[in-house]
Amino acid sequence: MLVSDTNRQHLRYEADLISNAITHQVNERLQELERLAQHILEPLDGTLSSRQAHALTWLFEDLLLFDTDSRLVDSWPTRGGRIGAHFPDREYARFMHAFQRPHVSTPFVGRFSGEPLVMMLVPLHDAEGHYTGFLGGLVNINQSPLFKGFKRLRLGEGGHVTITTATGQRLYHPDQRQAIAELPETLPPTLDRALYGWQGEAEETSIDGKTALVAYRQVWPADWIVGVHLPKTQAEAPLIAGMQRIARPALWVLGVVLPIVGFLIWLALRPLTRLARQVMELRDERRHALEIPTQMPELRRVIDVINETEQARMTSLQDLTRRQAFLNATLAASPQGMFVADSRGRLTFLNEALYEILDASVTQTLAGWAHRIHPEEREPVREAWRQSFAQQHDFMRQFRFMNAEGRQRWLDVHTRAIHVEGEFIGVVGTVRDITQHRHDNALLRWEAEHDPLTGLLNRRGLTRRLQEALVEWQKTGEQTAILLFDLDHFKPINDRGGHALGDRMLQQVAKIVRGMARSNDHAARQGGDEFAVLLVGCSLDQALILAEALRKRIATHSLEHQGRHWHVTASIGVGHFQAGDKTVDDILARASGSASMVACRDIPPAARASTGAVQASRRLKRPSSRRLLSLSYDMMFLLDGCPRNQGIG
Repeated sequence: MLVSDTNRQHLRYEADLISNAITHQVNERLQELERLAQHILEPLDGTLSSRQAHALTWLFEDLLLFDTDSRLVDSWPTRGGRIGAHFPDREYARFMHAFQRPHVSTPFVGRFSGEPLVMMLVPLHDAEGHYTGFLGGLVNINQSPLFKGFKRLRLGEGGHVTITTATGQRLYHPDQRQAIAELPETLPPTLDRALYGWQGEAEETSIDGKTALVAYRQVWPADWIVGVHLPKTQAEAPLIAGMQRIARPALWVLGVVLPIVGFLIWLALRPLTRLARQVMELRDERRHALEIPTQMPELRRVIDVINETEQARMTSLQDLTRRQAFLNATLAASPQGMFVADSRGRLTFLNEALYEILDASVTQTLAGWAHRIHPEEREPVREAWRQSFAQQHDFMRQFRFMNAEGRQRWLDVHTRAIHVEGEFIGVVGTVRDITQHRHDNALLRWEAEHDPLTGLLNRRGLTRRLQEALVEWQKTGEQTAILLFDLDHFKPINDRGGHALGDRMLQQVAKIVRGMARSNDHAARQGGDEFAVLLVGCSLDQALILAEALRKRIATHSLEHQGRHWHVTASIGVGHFQAGDKTVDDILARASGSASMVACRDIPPAARASTGAVQASRRLKRPSSRRLLSLSYDMMFLLDGCPRNQGIG
């Protein structure tokens, strides 16, 4: 194991050294190209000769300047016949146009030189930052100092270095005859992993069946893989030989010295053994002080320090116990439900008031609490609780809680995060039963927005829902209509039959309206004999149909009082939300205007004669009900600003 670790350490060092050196050389060439590219805003013929490109000839065999069409515009040194050549099929040209960042190409054979080459490239940009082409530096694999330096990388007689591209081409191997060689289809597992970015050390079996230690490192700027190969026998030979030279003398020395040293150590450690045993007894509270007779001053000092520390710990523990008892008594005496949880959210204390609020049978765990939270609020409360602990913040939430009998309560839970010297140690929480408070508030809100006689919305409630519907219509364009109507012939009922009969008639009309309205509609009594129905998601055509049905239903109902049947009819106006509506008053005004145009039809003869129903219908001669309905609808559409052909008559 020691030999293997030593060899791997040596191999790791060599691999890091070689890969860092190659990476430095690649980065140096790319940086020099970038410095030159900063002074070239646009690729033009003669640019390189005027930009001191000759200063880079010690790094590159040739410098080439390309435009955005992959056309060679300039080169240094100048070589006839190349300027104007087009290279759109080259991998490096496609890469530069696509990504426009420094790049080292895959190895290729030069079209003009026939030499194996690698090109290092950087993009060109004009003053506005627009891409104008790229600058490339050619590196000849057979001649460049970068690649010639690989031949000097030797590790003993059998060790060697390999350079491979991520695309599976071998750039250097000591036995390689070609400058660019393709790897075989079957690769060692470690090399196959290295081609996909892995780097590390491992054992590898070579083609001749010998085991070697190998380390792979990535040269990221060029997408190359450096492999350092060291035969295992060569790596182990120096260490094995050294160990063999010292093994026999060492065994003789150890055989004599070890018994003596072991006895001396035993004598010296006897007090330490007793010290360890008594310290464990202190930990388990089976003793309160160390009692070890010894003449060793250092050990005596250690024993005294431990005894002093234990005495201080006992004093602090007693003080903490008293403080904890005082805190528990304070929390227990509080008439408000209170609890304490540690930094992991585990409950450590609940007072009696909290037991009474939550039910005496509730478990003392957060899981028991969470199980009884109303299903609609359980997950939001859990998530808020987890966030408060994760962020070490206070928790405030109101939610419904189910007791053991299934009755629902509203709880108000507040917690305060406790920090001691910057460390989060837990939370202290209060719990209030706000069920009655919410019930009282809900009752007050209901009474503020509802008519006590009919149970319908009052004017305030209708106005609020109209405002909400208007806002929703302005956001989504959902069709919404409103019916406004008052009762005809109601005053005689109130005057002759009395207010009690009038109240009964209003309640009957309210019952009719509720029976015909949909679940998402809002029916209201605005005052006196004035009613309204807000139809959410209802088109004007549908609202007209509902208005006519409501008118007929009201006209056909009657109340019997003192042997007489009392009837009322309704004048109904229909309005809907339009693009110019800014306030609810606009909608109500338009609906009120249309109400004066609706005729009261199908009135019993007695009521028609006594109440002037003929005047309400503008003294129209009695046509068929279908014809009269069509006229009424047309008049309403005209008031709403809609074309006549949108009616349903």
